[in-house]
Amino acid sequence: MTTSQPAPGGQMPVGQPDAFGPPPGGQPTAPKRSKIGWLRFAIPVLVVVIGGGLFLYNHFTGTGSAQAGECLSVTEFSRTADEPKKADCGAQEANVKIGARVAGDESCPEGDYDTISMSGRMSYKLCLVVNVKQGDCLKGYLSKTAGYQKVSCTDPAKDAEMVKVAAVSDQATCEGTEATGVATYSTPPTTLCIKTAK
Repeated sequence: MTTSQPAPGGQMPVGQPDAFGPPPGGQPTAPKRSKIGWLRFAIPVLVVVIGGGLFLYNHFTGTGSAQAGECLSVTEFSRTADEPKKADCGAQEANVKIGARVAGDESCPEGDYDTISMSGRMSYKLCLVVNVKQGDCLKGYLSKTAGYQKVSCTDPAKDAEMVKVAAVSDQATCEGTEATGVATYSTPPTTLCIKTAK
């Protein structure tokens, strides 16, 4: 018969039951980890990633990086409108071209520009020229807020026809044409001779 002797110092050898039983309150338990505790870290990271993604999307597809010479699709000229999107200048939806980009508190160059002002971390103003060529017809040209839409010249909804488009800024260019209206822009030098429906 063998007996276990207490180890020096009164300790039982490792692996032997405690002579006095388990400590009061039962076996100690490991603290439980919350199943949703990771959300404390994931949500802020997700917000940063989404915010950064939206910034980059706007920078490359919206007006954030838009410069003179590039074209945009503008659905409406109002404060509540969707933000304009970049578009290939030859695309049907590219209804305006950026003539100049200036600081938010600056004026556009001399001319009949439409404008879009963007405020925020960087405030700026886009000075816009109607993106058309001779023979194009538009719907919404006479509207104060609607974005121009290129339509067939047989479309009964058309309200403007470009009878002449010249690379100079001079109203006299339209003399002798059927134009009932003229739009001139100094940058880039452009004159639109427009026959309107009214």
